[in-house]
Amino acid sequence: MDHEVTSENMPDIIIEIIKSEDGMTGYVKLNKHTDSPEPITKEQLLDALHAEGITYGIKEASVEKMATRPIYNIKIEMARGLEPINGEDAEITYYVKKDAEYLPEFSEEGTIDYKNLDYFQVVKKDAVLAELKKETAGVDGMNIYGGVLPAKFGRPLPAPIGKNTHLIEDDTKLVADCDGVIRFVRDSIDVNEVFKINDSVGQHTGNIKFSGDVAIEGDVNDGYSVKAGGNIVIKGVVENAKIEAGGNVHISKGINGGAQNLVVVGGDLKCKYIEDANIQVDGNINADYIIDSKVTCLGNIELSGSKELIAGGEINILGELSAKDVGSENGRATKIVVIGTKIMDTDAINQESKNRDDMNQVLESLIEKVAQLNQSRLRGGDEVMNQLSLTKKQILVVRDKIDQINNRITELERDWKMEYYGAVLCKKKLYQGVRIHYGEEVFRFELDNLDHCRIFWDGSQIIQGTL
Repeated sequence: MDHEVTSENMPDIIIEIIKSEDGMTGYVKLNKHTDSPEPITKEQLLDALHAEGITYGIKEASVEKMATRPIYNIKIEMARGLEPINGEDAEITYYVKKDAEYLPEFSEEGTIDYKNLDYFQVVKKDAVLAELKKETAGVDGMNIYGGVLPAKFGRPLPAPIGKNTHLIEDDTKLVADCDGVIRFVRDSIDVNEVFKINDSVGQHTGNIKFSGDVAIEGDVNDGYSVKAGGNIVIKGVVENAKIEAGGNVHISKGINGGAQNLVVVGGDLKCKYIEDANIQVDGNINADYIIDSKVTCLGNIELSGSKELIAGGEINILGELSAKDVGSENGRATKIVVIGTKIMDTDAINQESKNRDDMNQVLESLIEKVAQLNQSRLRGGDEVMNQLSLTKKQILVVRDKIDQINNRITELERDWKMEYYGAVLCKKKLYQGVRIHYGEEVFRFELDNLDHCRIFWDGSQIIQGTL
């Protein structure tokens, strides 16, 4: 964008004003028509800038310099706007670990010390759990025309306030209201009071049911049950017992027997071993070995320890199964079912469902209108009868449209496919007797055992890859 101003006293000099498109920079370019042009003044340069609306960010020193020692045919920056400084986003610094940040610790021999794996974090009352840095407003800028350039406000973050926590110091620190165990619910922090049993669960305790977290110093004996709304930590073994937790479960030793007693875990399960058990886990499973068990896991199964073995039983898994050995040398039957995810056009189904709801509302209104017209038709004459007839026809049209929408929804629901995102990773040997199911497809191998392999679904068939 250019503007030219010709001085009345200097018809041989043209002052050209050049402005950037974003309105943030202004330039002056002197163009002379004679070899010896008349001098130019600071006031003339400023008048030329002001005539073009440039009022902010003028560089006085540059203007004076050009008036004293003019430079021709080159544009010189004479004004610059101020860029806005956007506000800083809010930040949260956590002083407690999230569940996903916990990893097993290995001893010098390369084995995991399950007994000393303190998975649950215990905090004291008034402990600082997180610190919040609030968002800032930012600093507005200004263009060379004096127009304000608003700064963006920093993005806020919801405070991670959960059960038994509150904010202090102008809402910048989150502290615990009581002694308890940390549990994350999405990004919020709960402090759950713990029901602690200093011995085993058995005849002298009876079954345990508690809304928070449960800590058991010993075993859970045959035939007993432990149900917790939060986490469960068991320092011993679970022996043919029923376990149900809304959160995570950590068993220092392992799970024995109990095919008729379910172990149900709403979060992750960590234990040393699983034998002859029936287990349902919504999160991940971390153990050393799983033998002759029925397991359903909606996360990943990672075996780590001295054995890293799965043999016998049935494993149903949505994610990845990682083990050193799968199956056994004697060809023990081991079934692995990779759970599929049904994929369909849910956006289109939801839109058609909304359209159907809208049409149903229209239909209800028309039916109410018919009822009203029926009440007044005796005294309304031909006009009411005509409206009644028209409304009934509209009802037929709307019902036909609802039928059409229902047909489209049925077609969309039929048009689906199954995707399998899980895989089986065998770091050492996949033995005979192992069958891996992806829906109706089954991965079989009849000759040699397989080494260092990855079995996965590529969208149409089972693939045998390598590690």
